[in-house]
Amino acid sequence: MLKRSISLRLAMLAGLSLSSPVLAEPGTSAQETGAAAANVAEPITIQRLADLRFGRFASPSTPSTIQITPAGAFTPSGDVTSSTQMAQPANGRGPAQFRVRQAGNRGGTVRIPETITLRSGGNSMDVTSVQGTLTVISGFGRFRVYRLDLGGTLQVKANQAPGSYVGDFDVTVVYN
Repeated sequence: MLKRSISLRLAMLAGLSLSSPVLAEPGTSAQETGAAAANVAEPITIQRLADLRFGRFASPSTPSTIQITPAGAFTPSGDVTSSTQMAQPANGRGPAQFRVRQAGNRGGTVRIPETITLRSGGNSMDVTSVQGTLTVISGFGRFRVYRLDLGGTLQVKANQAPGSYVGDFDVTVVYN
């Protein structure tokens, strides 16, 4: 019985392979074209125009502060006040300034540091209460150009060591 079953199966398989192919009936077709797209936004640009400058002063005997506002107002307080009338460097005192160019129709958010640390060798001073003002200086709509003015308050320690103190900080504009 087993031999007969195998022969029958082989005959059936052979019959399948010898049969005529079945052709598909012709049908209709349709075609549509798709598209791929990308939009590369114009970059927001930012350019440094001026550094934040607190000027020259003598080391105070008590803790003191020097404030430079974004508008450029200069306000010393404490023992440092009496020495701020000395000759100033050529670049004087003033706020940091940046030019920001808007990117197309996209706005942005400006991020400024909360604190800036100035160093001279192993000595340091902090700029606290950093604040900024963003003003349109030209253009309209998507072609606006802004000026960002940054000020802050320099914390001068009692008997601050003499030196040229510098510190870097980042200003970042992020797309909205």
